[in-house]
Amino acid sequence: MLLDQLSTLSHPERMRVFRLLMRRCPDAVPAGEVAQVLGFKPSTTSVYLAALQKVGLIGQTRVGTSLRYAVD
Repeated sequence: MLLDQLSTLSHPERMRVFRLLMRRCPDAVPAGEVAQVLGFKPSTTSVYLAALQKVGLIGQTRVGTSLRYAVD
């Protein structure tokens, strides 16, 4: 598991997403805000967030129609 987490974080753009969420900890950040702040397309942001979530680095919550992410 640790190797998977480190491998996921080795990608510079995924690391940027993770660092943003760490700075905002313990708050959950909407996916759209992550995309806007980092200048990513929504689809790209979604892929990065899914990869971080898959290895257990971040969690996802739904608030209405918004998906919010936070460090797990």
